[in-house]
Amino acid sequence: MKTLLKPKITPVVGMGVTVGVGSDAYPATIIEVSTNLKRVTIQMDKATPVEGFDYYKNQVYTFKRDPNGAIKIWTWRKRGVWAQLKSVRAVGYLSFNGRRKYSDPSF
Repeated sequence: MKTLLKPKITPVVGMGVTVGVGSDAYPATIIEVSTNLKRVTIQMDKATPVEGFDYYKNQVYTFKRDPNGAIKIWTWRKRGVWAQLKSVRAVGYLSFNGRRKYSDPSF
């Protein structure tokens, strides 16, 4: 019998997360967690550049909850990854290591 992988981090409501798409990263907040901890609903946050921001050398932001931000549902899959629910195509990754915003300047 194959052992199913379990998430390494326990998601909680209010936790800051990052949605990655290619080399870009976007901040979000967990707004709902299922009782079995295998489904999270996130809402995209606002990212505002700080003083001294430089698109090529110093991408630093402050983050704020956005009550109108897009809502996305991610589920824990048997193969050991978080994937967007009913995604038409793979969007990228979901990271539980806090909020990040980064736009790759090479594109």
